[in-house]
Amino acid sequence: MPTVTAGLQLLPNGKDMDTNGIITKVVDFINDSGMKHEIGAMETVIEGEMDDVLKIIKEAQRIASDSGANEVISNVKIHYRPEGVQIKDKNVHLD
Repeated sequence: MPTVTAGLQLLPNGKDMDTNGIITKVVDFINDSGMKHEIGAMETVIEGEMDDVLKIIKEAQRIASDSGANEVISNVKIHYRPEGVQIKDKNVHLD
């Protein structure tokens, strides 16, 4: 299967709770996953085979929920091309 890239923005919500530590736990998980990724200010872009990327997204939601969020909204964008797509294909430098 070709390589895809997926932009993941995770929005944990918990009534009367501080959710700051939840994102840190998810980022630590992604960093430890071995998947190629880039963490940005608004989302994290993950590169890999579709099934592996979707497993990361599913686990990120579970981690957020298990960490106290009573709901998790995930905005996901997947870029697919039959020949594959990589993060390096997306890097644009504006001067």
